[in-house]
This record gives sequence, structure tokens and C-alpha cells, in this order.
Amino acid sequence: MNIKDFFITKYKNNKELSYSFGWRLTQILTKQGSSALMFFIATYFLTKGEMGIYNYMSSALFLMIAFADFGISTATSKYVAQYNTISKEKVGRVLFNSGLVIFLVSMLVVLFMAIYARSIFPEYYIYLYYALPFIFIYPLTSLLDGIYRGLKKFKTLAIVSICTGVLGILSSYILVTTYGLIGAVLTQVVFFSLYALILLLLHKGYEFKYDSKVLKDIVSYSIYFGIATLGYFLFSKVNILILGRYNLLEEIAVYELLNKIFAIYVIPFTVLGQVLAPNVVEMFSLKKYENVRRLFRRSLIYFFTLAILFVPIAMFLTKIGIEILFPQYSNGILMALLLPVALTSAKAIPVLVINTGLIASTGHAKYMAVENVVVGVINVLLNIFVIQIYGYIGVVWVTFILQSISLVVLYIVYYKRLREYC
Repeated sequence: MNIKDFFITKYKNNKELSYSFGWRLTQILTKQGSSALMFFIATYFLTKGEMGIYNYMSSALFLMIAFADFGISTATSKYVAQYNTISKEKVGRVLFNSGLVIFLVSMLVVLFMAIYARSIFPEYYIYLYYALPFIFIYPLTSLLDGIYRGLKKFKTLAIVSICTGVLGILSSYILVTTYGLIGAVLTQVVFFSLYALILLLLHKGYEFKYDSKVLKDIVSYSIYFGIATLGYFLFSKVNILILGRYNLLEEIAVYELLNKIFAIYVIPFTVLGQVLAPNVVEMFSLKKYENVRRLFRRSLIYFFTLAILFVPIAMFLTKIGIEILFPQYSNGILMALLLPVALTSAKAIPVLVINTGLIASTGHAKYMAVENVVVGVINVLLNIFVIQIYGYIGVVWVTFILQSISLVVLYIVYYKRLREYC
């Protein structure tokens, strides 16, 4: 089965996948689009130096969140879909058991940051203090989003995103124009708090019951995905921390502006991977291994071809857009970063579909965990060395090259594993 046949079959049978994809695309476009607009509002009203600080602190914050969540939300999505297929009585217990773990770990992370943020970030720690509630809120949002995805409630997610997106954009304008950089930090707290609160109120079927089997399933699998996420941080957001240590704030501002724009371009592929995931879980649970293998093979061909076409088109649109909307960012730094960031984003196209839709959904997140950690550590060590010789541009190119090599290795290993199942 190739990916085109998979989608056509699903559409002809019950139109479920196309319906889910449409609503999920609406939700992601609204949620990510709102987040991007809030970022662009901050970019417009703040200086490049302030945006450098904002992105530097955001990277530190998301490192803390990676520890607080540690893959719980992604594992939840997988097991909600699985329980909903073969063990429905466990679905209602997922939120309580997963939420309990997230709350306890988040509390430890918040305490750590409250005590040590000032010594680790002596110049900018105050911004982290304002953002501490985000360490609780963001993992909870991801957890709830995972539950709704596992239950295929994409329409509800879309409607909630539309409502909170409008409120988030309005609050962003008011907070940034009133409080500057601190307002930009508070905007994220307000936006995700509203999102989490509404999802909590709308979710039905709560069962506040400790279930060791549910807890074991989710926590044991989340460890692999959490390690993978932490490893991914080591060859993505860690670059911002390295640049920040060398006080390259303008370079950080331009780099993250590009990353934010390119992230919008790949939203449809993010949606596709997340919509595909529960269907692949179902397929794999029913032991249709040959179908999964064919889907993987065909996906590689389709999405790597799209990635090649993506680079020149995205570069052209991005350059024109920045020159019109943010002319102060159209400089030598932009031209130096445009190609490597475009290539990195193009590589993300197959990753967003295959890693989420297939590898994680078939229970093989441990492969991503090993790959990400090994390559992430190498990336950190190389970039600490490279930045002293080639500066910021060396950091970006080294990361792209390492990511590309590791991705090829991951897909070879996973394909061999699928052949064993077949």
C-alpha cells in the first residue's frame, strides 16, 4: 500500500481521514498561525536585541519544558488511540494518570528554575521568572491535545484554537505595546492558559482512578520519546543557547525569525503526520505489518521529492516577505542564514510525517531516542568548537549536516525492523 492508495481507501470507505485532516489542518493553522502572529507582533514592536533576548530565554524555557513533559503527551496520544481500539475502559483514566506525572515533574523543574535561574542566566533571569507558569501549562496543553488527537476529536480542537487564537493575538498586541519584552513573555502564558482551560472544560469521561497499567504503558513509552525530544533539542534549540552565550543576539533574532516563518510552511506536514498516527496505530495493532512497510517506503519517495521542490520556493517567498514586513532584518545575516535554514526545514517535511505518523505510532520511538541523543551530543560538542572558528554560520551548517546523516541512518534501521515484522 502506498500513501496515495492509503488516503484514497480511507476517503472512499468513510471519508474519516480527509475529515480529520481538514479539521486538524484548521486547528494547527489557527494555533500555530496565532502563535506566529504573536511572535511577529513582538518582532515588529521590539528591537532586534530584545528579540534576541526573548528567543534566548524561550530556548532555555523549552529545555525545561522538555524535562517537564518528557514525551508524556506524545505517548498519551498513542495509547489513547490504542485503548480506544482494543481497551476502551482505560481511555477515561489517561488524563488523571498522565496529568499526575506531568504535575509532579513540572513542580520539580519549576523549583529548580526558581532557585538556580539567577545564577545560570544572571543578566536575563527575570524573564524566566515571569514565564515559570508556562512550565506547568505547556505540557498540560500538549497532554490534552494528545488525548483529543487520540480520540480523533479534531473538530473540537479546531474550534478551540480559533477562539483562543483571536484572544491571544489581541492580548499580544496589548501586552507587548504596554510592557515590551515582559509583555511578549506573558503573552505565551495567557494564550496557552486559555487553550488548556477550555480543553479541560470540554473534555468528558474523566475517571480519577489510579491505574498502574495505564501509568506503566504511558510512562515507559514516554521515556523513549522524552529522550528523543531532549536529543532533538540538542541539535535544534541548543544552537540558540550557544549563540546566546557568545552574546550574538542579533544573529539569534534573525535565525529565529527565519525558523518561525519556515515552521508555517511545513504546518500541513505536521498535520498529516498527526492525523496519520492514530490510523497507523490501528493498522499496527491489527498486525497489518506489510501495509505499514509499504506506506513507509512510498512516504519516503513522496516527501523527499516534495522537500527538494520546497527549498527554492520557500527561500524566494521568505526573502520577499521579510523585505516587505521586516526590512530591518534584511541584511547580510539574513542572506547567510537563508539557505541552511531552508534546507533544514525541507528535511523536516519527511520527518514530520514519517517520524510522528509511522515510527512513533508503531512503538519505535526508542530508535529516535538513541539517534537524537547521540547526534545531539555530537552537535553540541562540534558547535562549541566550530563557533570559535566560523561563527554563527558554522553552527547552523554543522547542525544541518548532522541531522541529515542521522535521518538516513534512522530510516534504514526502521525499515529493516519493519521487514522483520513482515
